[in-house]
Amino acid sequence: MYRPFALVRPFSPPGAWLGLTLLIFAACLVGIFARPIGFLSAFWPANALLLGLLVRYPHLARPPAWAAAAIGYVAADMVTGSSWSLALWLNAANLLGATAGWLVLRRLDERTLRLQRTASALFLLLAALVASTVGALAGCGAGPMYFDTPWTDLLSLWFSTELMNYLLIVPVVLAAPHANDPPSATPNVSLFWRAAPVSSLLLAEGIRTVVGGPGVLAFVVPGLLWCALSYSLFTTSLLSLVVCLWTMAGVATGVLNFTPAHASDVLSLRVGVTLLALGPLAVACASAARVEALRRLDQAMRHDELTGVFARRVFLQRGEKLLDQYQRETLGVAVLVLDVDHFKQVNDQHGHAFGDRLLVGIAQALGATLRPQDLLGRLGGEEFAAVLPAVSRAQALAMAKRLCETVEQQAFATPAEGTPLHATLSIGVAHSATMSGQADMDLMLLTANAALYRAKAEGRSRVAAA
Repeated sequence: MYRPFALVRPFSPPGAWLGLTLLIFAACLVGIFARPIGFLSAFWPANALLLGLLVRYPHLARPPAWAAAAIGYVAADMVTGSSWSLALWLNAANLLGATAGWLVLRRLDERTLRLQRTASALFLLLAALVASTVGALAGCGAGPMYFDTPWTDLLSLWFSTELMNYLLIVPVVLAAPHANDPPSATPNVSLFWRAAPVSSLLLAEGIRTVVGGPGVLAFVVPGLLWCALSYSLFTTSLLSLVVCLWTMAGVATGVLNFTPAHASDVLSLRVGVTLLALGPLAVACASAARVEALRRLDQAMRHDELTGVFARRVFLQRGEKLLDQYQRETLGVAVLVLDVDHFKQVNDQHGHAFGDRLLVGIAQALGATLRPQDLLGRLGGEEFAAVLPAVSRAQALAMAKRLCETVEQQAFATPAEGTPLHATLSIGVAHSATMSGQADMDLMLLTANAALYRAKAEGRSRVAAA
């Protein structure tokens, strides 16, 4: 499972605030160096980067984060020669815009924020529209005072710049891989087909360089959609960022200058680039939602819904493979059948809800005690089974006794939080060496189950071997 955003540490050391300041400072410098002389930047990544970080890491969204970002914003303007009044005005608008976008996204669930729902792209578009509008309204008044241009021109240029930046950069931040993310399955396709989507983008770029004309924006759409269906969300978002910025630069070179003199053309170009990025993003979100749904379905089919261990059918299938692989080796294979003693009494005294919690706790204890190569499954009710490959009969008995001791020593809190409850196990053990290496899974389980009944007849909370 993905690590929930809200489960990240609830506080941050001072180093996190310093890191945020430096990151915003560097992003602002990138934007400042992309400014036309005497006007706003053609590309301003700082606000989108701030919004993405606040949404991805909720523990950052505290007053020190806004203070750290403000320091980074103003410091970048000061070291590049801006006046205090202009720096404070424009950067207050930057902070307001990013904050407005954060307020839209902050209460969405984790899967939506990780762009794993079909509606994720629409929520992101809504947040970008709100953030761009708020920032533009807050900053457009600086037009007549500092840039000798109507506030309406500054409004349109600020809005279009921010809208494009948010739709291009925030998805990259939200979809970036996390250390705790499960490894993604690598499709079993050749290198040629893995590289084909990116190659189609390069081909489209070459074609539109030759053809030119007003339709060049759309030439890369098929390639971006192919990438969205073939690659991860992060890769797709990163490719969209690169392709869209390159497209904007290519169209604008020698034709447009990002100043009020070309305000209407720049607005049209930036909105077009934004919509160019939105299509692949929506496809990638839908594809990610489908992959996640299939993963959850596979998880539900393979694992027991309550305890999370392998379900009976999958356990038997995998156990049969281990048996075929190991039973003819020197050590052999052991099959254990485990039963929780007096489980009916637990349900009668404490209720079925606590009985379920007890089974979950026992399954976790068993999983933590068994080796990584061992197989654990739930056969039904309070009965579990395990397959231990490459173990001798003595080693299998020692492991069974260790499982009994682990569960017996663990205290399970009762619903009333009274005296903790201690559970015990009875275990039957069957080993392939006693069956001349010809046993199948059904016979091994039957033999281990017979040993389990003997353990119960002898007083429970013990191990019996076939």
